[in-house]
Amino acid sequence: MNMLKAGLARKKYTLPYNWDGTAAVVYGPYLYYKRENSNLIVKYNLRSERLEAQISVSNCAPRRNQYQWNGYSGMDLAVDEQGLWVLCGNTGTSAKSLMAERITLMGNAFVACGVIYTIDSHNSKSTTINFAYDTKTGRQWSPNIKFTNQYGYNFMVDYNPREKVLYAWNARYQVTYPITFEEH
Repeated sequence: MNMLKAGLARKKYTLPYNWDGTAAVVYGPYLYYKRENSNLIVKYNLRSERLEAQISVSNCAPRRNQYQWNGYSGMDLAVDEQGLWVLCGNTGTSAKSLMAERITLMGNAFVACGVIYTIDSHNSKSTTINFAYDTKTGRQWSPNIKFTNQYGYNFMVDYNPREKVLYAWNARYQVTYPITFEEH
């Protein structure tokens, strides 16, 4: 973390393709990211530094802006305790349809413990986790959890299941939010 804060790279990788938007995660020894101008997810092996696979996600529009900030966010990737998730706002399965209905209110989204959460705004210091969808039960609710980004923007919000932390990126700053889960 200290090296990251100091802007020092431990290792640099040359990726086989450019990526779009905020759809990039590390899961195991792999970097998964959305390939630029496509509906493909690239699986890149960080150990061997080689392309492992390209996975087509047919129901996600490659350049459709799903988040309010209008970046290349036709799909987003997330990791939680259950594995790797692909989030997209187009119609299709029930979760995707649900996300499509909520898309106009989304500043960003993340997944934790099998629950998809959306935040209401990307460009406000005061942000609210305004919607949740449990992928196991189909239950949906409005958690109405407020959090503040002192730098004002949340261009990328992701959950780290190992550290139980939300990471938010704002231009040049990374902000972390520790999370405590309660059983209901």
